[in-house]
Amino acid sequence: MGLKLFAKNMVRLFSIDLKQHKKLIRKHDTLETMLDNLKYEIADQIKDIRLPKVVKAKETIKTLYSTRKSMARFGDGEFNLIEGRDIGFQKASPEMASRLAEVLKSDDENILIGIPDVFGSLDAYCQHVRSYWREFLPQNRNRIYNLLNLNKTYYDACFTGYAIQAAETNEECLEEYYAEMRKIWDNRDVVIIKGEGTETYVNDIYDNAKSVKYIYAPKAHAFEHYDDILESAKKESKDCLFIIVLGPTATILAYDLAKLGFQALDMGHLAKDYDWFMRKEEKLVGKFFAS
Repeated sequence: MGLKLFAKNMVRLFSIDLKQHKKLIRKHDTLETMLDNLKYEIADQIKDIRLPKVVKAKETIKTLYSTRKSMARFGDGEFNLIEGRDIGFQKASPEMASRLAEVLKSDDENILIGIPDVFGSLDAYCQHVRSYWREFLPQNRNRIYNLLNLNKTYYDACFTGYAIQAAETNEECLEEYYAEMRKIWDNRDVVIIKGEGTETYVNDIYDNAKSVKYIYAPKAHAFEHYDDILESAKKESKDCLFIIVLGPTATILAYDLAKLGFQALDMGHLAKDYDWFMRKEEKLVGKFFAS
């Protein structure tokens, strides 16, 4: 949206004199009804705005268990690494930037590409998460859009951190969400690739798998050991399901394993998210991602 059009819409927004409209407002249930309609009036003027197409979290889960496709996920860290910016536990490099860009541009129908479903409405998220993206996106939206294909359908990268990020607090709804999630590995042989020395959890979301095996890798700067990690994974059966918890390295590893004929999922904070939900711990999003 151009600056002139943005200014025009802001003038429209603030031109409403609520004192003059107080009688009209009383005729409605609340002021909220007027504001609700205002967004449609503004939307009619900003049809040039395009949003990435992102399949919602619940549909992303259903796609994974019904099709057994693989998934590689991108978040703010992966976007930073593509542009050569270090993140806390992974140094940037030209090779990593090139590989992440390759994965992001993939059109392999058996590999879902996940990005955060945050480019439009943020109503599905808790206030802390909304505030984060409202600060991050104005500074980074244009550069992220330059990396994306707005004609492509992406899947929700945030589906693995649902309980800690979602506005939803109803326990029954959250239990149903994780029951759906657990269908992905139900009665399957699972190989989890994760950082050595990382947390273990009281509540195991993978306890309905047929078997669970672990492959350990460095928990920081794992991409510097990428070839060794990939070689270890390639020794496993093609019938197993790989679940990878290894930061941005997981994005590339899930892609490469999928290309080799495995089903591989980059699952991020899922096990921690489930454990926090089951322990009914206070919802402190900043603490969750810092630990």
